[in-house]
Parts: sequence; structure tokens; C-alpha cells
Amino acid sequence: MNGEEFDKYLEDACDELDQKYQVLVDEFGFGSHDNFVVEYENQSLIFFDKEKPVVEASILPVASHIPEKESLVWFWSNRNLPDAVRDHSAAVKKLYEVTGYEVFDNPSVECDETMAWEIAAMACKCLGAIGVYRIPQANMHSYVLITEVRHYG
Repeated sequence: MNGEEFDKYLEDACDELDQKYQVLVDEFGFGSHDNFVVEYENQSLIFFDKEKPVVEASILPVASHIPEKESLVWFWSNRNLPDAVRDHSAAVKKLYEVTGYEVFDNPSVECDETMAWEIAAMACKCLGAIGVYRIPQANMHSYVLITEVRHYG
């Protein structure tokens, strides 16, 4: 993929993510729930209203971003995570196959928050996910692909 093709891919991925996220907001209330629980090993993200689970999403972890360090670490390269999580998240390596850009093959990437969202958008497009969710965790954000979503129960 040359630079012009990459720019088009990125633009399309970001546009598609905006549309996909709006569907998640409209149909499942993303962004409006009281809280959530993420279970990386079970590949799930459950949203709650008060203490009642209302929406469950299947996830594929992409990367963690530390804004103050402007550093993104792919889940597949994070040795602090269980092998099952790392193996599952290795699907995002397909971005390297599709684009040929080394940034998608390196264990970590120097990037700001905008670029982290762009990477998540490209992963979403590349793997045919239905959306992305950014999970705040202390001083970092984890980006996960939403691969399936349903009302709980």
C-alpha cells in the first residue's frame, strides 16, 4: 500500500467508525450506562445500569495507550497479559499484512491520542468489527474492538 492508498484507507476507516459508533449509541446506549466490567480473558464487556447488566459485547483487545508517554502497546506484545489474551489479540497483526507499514508489526508505537483512535479505526475496518470502545484504566486507555453486541439476558 502506498502513501496515498494508506491515507484513503485511514480516512475510510475513521468515517466508518463514526457511523458504526453511532449505531452502537442508538441501538445499545453506548456511552450512557452507569458503569461497565471488562473481562479480557472472557473477551467480554458488560454494561450496567445501576447494578443490572443491560448490554454485553464480545471484544477483541487491540492496544493500550498511555497519553502522557505518547506510547501505544499492542495487546499481542504485552507480556503482562495472559497468553490467551495475547493470542486472541494477535488478529490485529493483519493490519501489517494489509498495509505493509512497520508500525503495525512493532511491539509498541509512539503516538498521540488521535493516532491511537486512528489505529483502532483501522483495526476495526481491517477485521470487520462493528465498533471500538476505549476503556479508561488509571493513566491509560485500552482500545478494544466490538465484534458482537446484544442486550443482556
